[in-house]
Amino acid sequence: MQLPSDLLADLLAALPLADPIEVADVGASALPTSEAPPYAPLLDHGLARLTGFEPNPEELAKLPADPRRRYLPHAVGDGGPATLHLTRHPGFTSTLAPDPAITAHIHSFAALTEVTARQPVRTVRLDDLADLPRIDWLKIDIQGGELAAFRGGARKLSAALCVQTEVAFVPIYRDQPLFAEQDACLRDLGLRFFGFASANRFPFTGTPNALYFTAKRRDIGQWIDADAVYLADFTRWETLPAPDLIRLFLIVTLCYPALGATLRLARLLAARGLLPDGIIRRLIDAAAPPPA
Repeated sequence: MQLPSDLLADLLAALPLADPIEVADVGASALPTSEAPPYAPLLDHGLARLTGFEPNPEELAKLPADPRRRYLPHAVGDGGPATLHLTRHPGFTSTLAPDPAITAHIHSFAALTEVTARQPVRTVRLDDLADLPRIDWLKIDIQGGELAAFRGGARKLSAALCVQTEVAFVPIYRDQPLFAEQDACLRDLGLRFFGFASANRFPFTGTPNALYFTAKRRDIGQWIDADAVYLADFTRWETLPAPDLIRLFLIVTLCYPALGATLRLARLLAARGLLPDGIIRRLIDAAAPPPA
């Protein structure tokens, strides 16, 4: 949600954080400057500390570490051995093997997912990382390995406030868990599906290149994957400790277009005397469309 600078300043002054919001990015990547990660506003305002994970050495070297963020060379999973399948396009690198029986049918996927090297790795469990004692917000995109990461971090994730995960609708990797399996796991951890931050639709093989972007943008399918956002169960927001309620409010308000959740969380904070009078009216006014 885009906030006027004076309103943002008043919110941050009213809601000081004793500790930064702990963000974990599993499968961090060097994005173009036009594609900042969703947690960027928290880092920009000094509200968060980022721990990123990237096992691909070439991709890890591209990531800009600074006092607000650190990047670790771990492959996150269930703690067991795995094989990292390095692919022609680094965005498809996975501990799962691409499935040619599927990728052959999707425009350009057969080439993009071609395995160029295999690297044995020992995965690490999020629950075993002593120097990451808490995860408030998990962003994860590891091409089919998300469910294993959830299971290896169940203790920490059961106290998480937000998870943004890439979910698949088509198994482009062998034995890839799909959306339904991730959803069931996250619900068991006390998180509730909130919405899709983005979705990827791709045309089938044989679509003329001249029509590729038209089909990708306008067709209703084929859906391949999406970024799904989960939040702490909204039926329990009233019972959250004040520090967690503040962190969840800042995540939702600064990082997502989520006016309804922002207003509900603001009312809960105001009821505890943590937000000044009039702040909800100012949030509504900030979200209102300009007069015609």
